[in-house]
Amino acid sequence: MMRTTILFLAILMFSGCRGDLPRSEAPKPRTVSFSPAITDMLFEMGLGDHVVGVTTYCRPPGNLDIPVVGSDLNVSTEPILAVAPDVLITQTDPKRFETVRRFNPGIHIEYIRIETLGDIAEAMVRIATLLGAAEKGGSASGEFLARLEEVRRRVAGRPRPRVIFVMGHHDPSTAGQATFINELIEVAGGVNASAEKYKGWKKIGIESLLKLAPDVIVCESKASVADEARRYWSELSEASPHKVRIHVVTDRHWTIPTGRMADRFAPMLADFIHPETARGSGK
Repeated sequence: MMRTTILFLAILMFSGCRGDLPRSEAPKPRTVSFSPAITDMLFEMGLGDHVVGVTTYCRPPGNLDIPVVGSDLNVSTEPILAVAPDVLITQTDPKRFETVRRFNPGIHIEYIRIETLGDIAEAMVRIATLLGAAEKGGSASGEFLARLEEVRRRVAGRPRPRVIFVMGHHDPSTAGQATFINELIEVAGGVNASAEKYKGWKKIGIESLLKLAPDVIVCESKASVADEARRYWSELSEASPHKVRIHVVTDRHWTIPTGRMADRFAPMLADFIHPETARGSGK
């Protein structure tokens, strides 16, 4: 009982009086988005006005002043309850929110798995339906799949170069089977060389990477070290018996599975893999 009372008082101190809750103007269902991908999808579908809480790693558009209520590494009950959500949507194990459930059983906690391109389309529908806007989810999902199909048609029938996507250049990780990046490479007309040995996201040694004999390496890097990453991969590729094309990208959204995969990154990746079909350029 004492522990419960202390937590309750902490919540009151964190949030102030109930009439002054952050984003008090938010329409119902008031929503906590516990994932950068989910946050981005909510705003992409025009549902961002429902969002009353986000994680440390979320970047809502327009510098909106939305309370940060935790992260995948830190599920804190008090900040979540303080924003009085009706719904919490997460990619994190819902068991981690048991204390939240105990203090407010009325909060609907929805777990959504987003690992593949198909998962992205399904997530759009589920998220929008939870917020009472099923038609927006259906429309967003349909447009997403149609844009992916446009890219498939653009590169259809062409040779399929071997592609490796890595995060970082020192101690890099690569995307193997059962990832949205693996499917994105296939949509863009390539073969994911990493998928031959790895499943999910895995650390990869440089020798192992070179043994996969890539034709194209795409490296996601922080902008501050992009030039260093470009030099590193270019020098390393000189050891390859055949020419390797290097592309360094600095947009963090490459590894956040949302509608941007179809709108922006599938066409760009197709340009990298099949420059003869390129319609434009960008990083």
